[in-house]
Amino acid sequence: MVRASGRRPGIDVLADVLRGVRLQSRVHARYEMTAPWGMRIDSSPHPLFYAVMRGSCLLTTDDAELALAGGDFVFIPAGTRFSLRDRRGTKALPVAEVYATRVPLQCGGLLHYGGGGAPVTIVAGSFAFEGEALSPLAGQLPTLLHVKADAADSPRWLEPTLRFVAAEIEAKQPGHETVVSRLADVLFVQALRAHMSSESGESGWLRALVDPRIGAVLQRVHEKPQAPWTLAGLARLAGMSRSVFAERFKALVGDAPLAYVTRWRMHRAMALLRDRDASLADVARAVGYETDGAFGKAFKRHVGVTPGQFRRDAPA
Repeated sequence: MVRASGRRPGIDVLADVLRGVRLQSRVHARYEMTAPWGMRIDSSPHPLFYAVMRGSCLLTTDDAELALAGGDFVFIPAGTRFSLRDRRGTKALPVAEVYATRVPLQCGGLLHYGGGGAPVTIVAGSFAFEGEALSPLAGQLPTLLHVKADAADSPRWLEPTLRFVAAEIEAKQPGHETVVSRLADVLFVQALRAHMSSESGESGWLRALVDPRIGAVLQRVHEKPQAPWTLAGLARLAGMSRSVFAERFKALVGDAPLAYVTRWRMHRAMALLRDRDASLADVARAVGYETDGAFGKAFKRHVGVTPGQFRRDAPA
């Protein structure tokens, strides 16, 4: 039995979830900007990232202003309106205007822009997901996250990963697009880790993973989604009373404990249904349902279609 005193070795919950959402990272361009310069992004359907390779710039949102320096990494959630510029006061043009007179960029393409003054080099990219609707990551990504290269607790991964990205973009060897995209995956996972260990005070599923009590429960649920979980059983795993556990779990994760169990089961079922070799009965048992009928009702309630229809419509 897992108690609050420690986490036993077991499944990597974050990796388990990331496998289910099929992360697709892309590096869009390398910006070579010279002052004065500025660009504005009113919204993006996907989370974005910017890594400053050299020089400095200013990132401004409706709620924050960040000074970015060489080696810094910033994660920007989807739907955020922001601008990048050389300094405060410089006009920021819509990003479409900046790109308008330039050849469409491929992965790692080079964009020159600006007035010829102080230079800055920025790598820009995005993160996209498939199948995330019922994933714990849905709606749980960090808000604006700035990882500073010169901070006392700056993670050791940042500088070598960014140097690797820059080298691949510069060399353009065969397969560089794949390598750069995989490195962007690394940046995304590391950004999530930085958020999990930050002192931002934000709650959410990511922060729940590192909570000694709730994290231990999440680990067991992900290891055995088919187990007959009850509120009392989950509370015992956490070493807490049912009422205190339920309140703590909901505050951190955003779902009631058994609602989370059901949502994760449906998310796992969606992944299993894409495997054409697994029968519907096998999928039902794998996520804790003794009969196809009970599984089908729960699946349609959460996903909106029957398991059979989902399988037929899912890409091969």
